[in-house]
Amino acid sequence: MNSSISDEALARLPFWVTPPGETDGFLIVVGCVLVAVLLGFGALYFTIQAIPDRMATGTHKVQMQLVGVLGLISLFTLNNAFWIAAILIAAVPLHEIFPSHLSGTTAGNDDA
Repeated sequence: MNSSISDEALARLPFWVTPPGETDGFLIVVGCVLVAVLLGFGALYFTIQAIPDRMATGTHKVQMQLVGVLGLISLFTLNNAFWIAAILIAAVPLHEIFPSHLSGTTAGNDDA
């Protein structure tokens, strides 16, 4: 049973139908676009995920570590509450709110 398509039928095929024995160009284009979109969204996701770490750069060590840990927890658990907490902690200067706990010196001890 040989079911070959005649030349007249092949001429009437729409442009998106690939003739037998030829490479499907549309599939290749869609595959490349899909890979590019996935890589783009991945880069965007990790860029957004790094916002709290960039905000906390230059702050005290305890604050940077806390923001980093919350960022990692939010990355691995996909829980946005940890990411929002990291943004809030990075935005608020903790050394001004708790000066005696983060600075290493106590405000009440004056040995002069």
